[in-house]
Amino acid sequence: MTEQNRNASGLFDIPVRFPDKERVTLTPADIERQLDAGAFLMSREEAVAAGFLNPLEAPDSVLVDIAREDA
Repeated sequence: MTEQNRNASGLFDIPVRFPDKERVTLTPADIERQLDAGAFLMSREEAVAAGFLNPLEAPDSVLVDIAREDA
């Protein structure tokens, strides 16, 4: 049986957070395709008010670089 890292500080497991954010490069066309597929944009405050984010916790995220399509 394999050993799993458990939360030694409490009763429940917590997600492992990586200190370094992954960098993702998107073009405007990539973003448009995601919006057409049903993705949506909102500010952090809107996401907290809608219940998508916990205001006391930093969610996993990436740094997004926008690349010009003609470059």
